[in-house]
Amino acid sequence: ERLMTYMPEVAALTFFLSQHWQFPQLRQPAWILGARMLFSGLDGTARFNDQLTVRQDAPLTSDVREVELLGATYSVSSSRPFVAFQTENQGFFSWQNRFAETPLARRNKLPSQREVSPSSWYAFEKQVRAWYRSVALTSYHDAVRPAMKALVSSIGTGPWLAGLWWGDSQLGFLAVWLGHAIAAPTWGDSFPVDFYTYSAFTESPGSQCFVHSSDRCRACVRHCNEHPLPDSAFWMPGEAFFGGRSCVPYDDDCGRSGIEDVVAAYGGKTASDLWTQVEARLSAAGGSTEHTVFDVLMGTQKAAMQPETLLP
Repeated sequence: ERLMTYMPEVAALTFFLSQHWQFPQLRQPAWILGARMLFSGLDGTARFNDQLTVRQDAPLTSDVREVELLGATYSVSSSRPFVAFQTENQGFFSWQNRFAETPLARRNKLPSQREVSPSSWYAFEKQVRAWYRSVALTSYHDAVRPAMKALVSSIGTGPWLAGLWWGDSQLGFLAVWLGHAIAAPTWGDSFPVDFYTYSAFTESPGSQCFVHSSDRCRACVRHCNEHPLPDSAFWMPGEAFFGGRSCVPYDDDCGRSGIEDVVAAYGGKTASDLWTQVEARLSAAGGSTEHTVFDVLMGTQKAAMQPETLLP
């Protein structure tokens, strides 16, 4: 909602292409080619989000590219193509239990966050599917694919899954990595994803600290609590706060392994290898949240050195 304010084309299309009679909302996934960031003042965390000053350096013609669509040629801005899509975990724990479960979810300590059973509508595989389906070029009509390839060269994201829908931030990263690894080849050439981490993201300050390894995670949590977002920078329901504080308060929730360890261990393997290990390890843990997802996964990685535990 904040980002749209700074990208007028996105805001306008949200109203005029809405599928809801009362509350404007785009159907998703939604790509808006030609969108531009015409105002400045918003950073990735939304700490700074009230300046809304016109960008004097906003490209109006210098970023225009010629694209073809159904035999016609159009001049389209290429500076900030926009895509919006959602995870598949909204409301995965009950409204009645929100006061007990929301604080646990923000700390990555809610067992249902780690659901991997295929029968569950919010299981981990559904999040991988949501990313793949929304990003894969083959999900879209043949006629628009050349324009998309001409204007889109990469995707940037933050704590996908782990915002106001309270998913596990480590599983959010893994879902992005897996979904994108499977979707990227449909674009032909290199199609990278840039994953941004923040100590105090607007929707769940401090939760993304948990993707870091022990010392970095603890420093991140401390930084969030020492430099919290101003009240104007976020909205959360009352049950998501910790004694009136917006940041997750416990640095002992940090695990030993971080994103760098997982990437080092699995960067040379296939998406299938990682996906299989994630689901197998979490299933074996039986819903326990004593250890972080990354620690459970990296513990499996160590055990895999023994011949009898190798995957077939």
